Amino acid sequence: MRYVYLPVLCFLVGYCSSVTKIETLNRSFTKPKFVTPDLGESEPLPSGRDYRERLVNKSTPSFTLLWKQIPEGFSPSDLALLEEKILFPHSKLGVYQKAPIKQDTKFFESNDIDIILELSLSKSVDRMTVDVQYKDPVLSQNFGKAVFVYQEEKEPKAKSTKSFDVFHGKKHLLPLTEFVPAYFLEVSSPSVDELRNYFTASLQGKVSVFSTSPGTTIYLDGVEVGKAPLLNYTLINGKHILSFAKPGKDQVKRNILVRAGKTTRVFQEWNDDISQGTVVVSSFPPGLDVVIDGQKKGKTQYAESGVPYGSYPVQFIRTTTDSHFEYAKAGIKIRPKQITSIALPISLEDGVGWESEEFWNLSTPSPNFSATFPGKLTFAKNKELPKGWYGVFSEDLIPDYLEVELILDLKKEYNGALGLSIHDHSQNSILVYVDQTDFHIVKFSQSESEAPVRSSYRWNKEDELKGRSIKFTTDIEKKMIRLYLGNKMVEEFPWNFESFWNLGVLTPHNAPLVGVPLRGLKIQYPDMVKFEQRFQK
Repeated sequence: MRYVYLPVLCFLVGYCSSVTKIETLNRSFTKPKFVTPDLGESEPLPSGRDYRERLVNKSTPSFTLLWKQIPEGFSPSDLALLEEKILFPHSKLGVYQKAPIKQDTKFFESNDIDIILELSLSKSVDRMTVDVQYKDPVLSQNFGKAVFVYQEEKEPKAKSTKSFDVFHGKKHLLPLTEFVPAYFLEVSSPSVDELRNYFTASLQGKVSVFSTSPGTTIYLDGVEVGKAPLLNYTLINGKHILSFAKPGKDQVKRNILVRAGKTTRVFQEWNDDISQGTVVVSSFPPGLDVVIDGQKKGKTQYAESGVPYGSYPVQFIRTTTDSHFEYAKAGIKIRPKQITSIALPISLEDGVGWESEEFWNLSTPSPNFSATFPGKLTFAKNKELPKGWYGVFSEDLIPDYLEVELILDLKKEYNGALGLSIHDHSQNSILVYVDQTDFHIVKFSQSESEAPVRSSYRWNKEDELKGRSIKFTTDIEKKMIRLYLGNKMVEEFPWNFESFWNLGVLTPHNAPLVGVPLRGLKIQYPDMVKFEQRFQK
């Protein structure tokens, strides 16, 4: 009987597989290469796809109301009354723009909306609760939340009722009460200061300033604000002038563009600082202690300028009242007049959202192509592209047990080709080249700048909800990296666990993809996630 089940099992395994191997594409690809932009030369400019990137400062926010949830059968007139009550305290803080009844994708941009009040109504007995989320209309971020509670009042209280005799219709006297019942009496609401903070946050961004000389004096619009490194300094959205000064040098001015809700990073290089650099240490989520060369420096996200060039050990540590737990350690090399960055994505759930923008670097400083994060990683081609790869590379990742899963949209969404890569600092690289229908895998050795396709696959059946997934996993004991397409492992390669790694999301010059290349990206160190969970318990 078992012989009957065997072919059935084989059939099911093959049928349920996400991809099928096809004839290998007879083509070679060039190795993706990261080109470091010249420090200090690139200034942030409006992307054209995020209308909240403004060259002119805006001091009063525009806002609108949108109902997300309303109980079934709730009276439209009652809803309008509630809306007026919600609107009243907010109208003093910003300019209200009424949203159209029919959904209009251009409404937010055409009315220059800064903040959306997303309302959810729930009703119990004689009370109504309105939960309000204060949202960015472009990015997937919230500026805050509030709760308004109202009580239904149907009759005026007798003890507070007074009456006056007045003429009515010039015929006889009628009593008129001075008390008009509030149909919804406010029980609780946030303070004006809380609401003002949310509205203010919708117009504020941050700037972090680094320099090759620690102690460089920083001026913002002519006013001294501190010394480098300056982290997460808050200022209003729009264009600003940063100035840098140090003894013996002429003052240097730079124009910067600050987008509300995001951080602008600026690096000032002094020509006479030939032996110092800057180190930036990040973790996702943040909050780990950073120990460099045995000295506790601070918590992630951490930055320090004026570090003498050389090699240093770095540790990521979780400190409790009585214990220290080491998550990871690595050696970093500080190079003169450069920023050295290292990241530890313990668990980066949405690795292509605006929250993780600082995790990525442009693959090339070409003005012909841009990659931005207005909610999701977005590619845009401005002019014809010179030969090469365009997109983003991640910060340096520590070699360890690693899982990376990238979710692609369906083939019908693609208007070009996409390259997903992982490479180490020894120039070994794996590339997954995705066109509309097929996946082609290329392996580059340290010495190769070009290599042929190793194998090709085609997706069997696309799931609109799940999309198409590509997964990298590492095995530190066997020193291997494994590549999965959907639920099928398609390749296994020897891998370097002695150097840092980087991930790339790229598109080629001869078939550039425009739009959103990934639906989602998840990066995590499984062992660290498990430890974090035990630690929280």
